[in-house]
Amino acid sequence: MRRVGILGGMGPEATILVMQKVLASVRAADDADHVPLILDQNPQVPFRLVAGGAEALTMPCNMARHYAPAIRAAVDVLLLDLVELSVAHAATLVGPSGTIGILA
Repeated sequence: MRRVGILGGMGPEATILVMQKVLASVRAADDADHVPLILDQNPQVPFRLVAGGAEALTMPCNMARHYAPAIRAAVDVLLLDLVELSVAHAATLVGPSGTIGILA
């Protein structure tokens, strides 16, 4: 199974939440069926996750998006952007003529 690296720590509870969502989304008969995760609470060193075998990275903290361009420049794996993916999913749900509201 492919490994996923999670850059966290700048929003520790957001990191925990994304891990819970990943665990909840996997149909697992036992612990061995879950997705291998590599968690780094220091988002300034994404290359360590890649060296550890991560084939994609994600940051569960919205504030950490500030560092996304630097992280993308530092590694050769896909960085999954929480906001970009959420907006794309919402747009798919409402369709081209729909309206999306955001509470922040």
